[in-house]
Amino acid sequence: MKKCLIILTATMFFTLTGKGQDFFFIGEKSYPCTETFTLKSNSADSEVTDLKVLFGKNEMSGVFIVSKKTVSTVRISGKLIIYLDDGTVISCIDRDINDNVDDIASSAYQLTNEELLKMKNSNIHTVRYTIKCVECFGPISAEGNFTASNKGSSKTDFPTLITDFFSE
Repeated sequence: MKKCLIILTATMFFTLTGKGQDFFFIGEKSYPCTETFTLKSNSADSEVTDLKVLFGKNEMSGVFIVSKKTVSTVRISGKLIIYLDDGTVISCIDRDINDNVDDIASSAYQLTNEELLKMKNSNIHTVRYTIKCVECFGPISAEGNFTASNKGSSKTDFPTLITDFFSE
């Protein structure tokens, strides 16, 4: 009975304190990551949906990952700009880490330690991103530059999230 009680207590302890590791997959790469958060679209076009964001890690640095529901022929690509509440602007270079699976376009952008530090000190206000069609013939409404903001009831405290995630 005593042995059973010890095993039960240990199991409950590990269940309550253990953290599961999330992974984000893009192409042939996987990244340990945070949960996904939503930034609200600023577009008046009802076809332009909200942007999903999360943070990942690779061997060298942090990764900012964006995704959204769209059509299968488009990608999130080109420069991505992160505007912080304190007026800081972070420009992320497209390193061609993008994919579109099940009509969800995803891209990963490398972050330097300096950029992560800036994001630990000021919350994300808005993200500007570009949707490009890779197989279209003629203009489509899904293509262009768009923004999404950290606002409303889904506003996220990214400095705390980043501090916690990158200190693990």
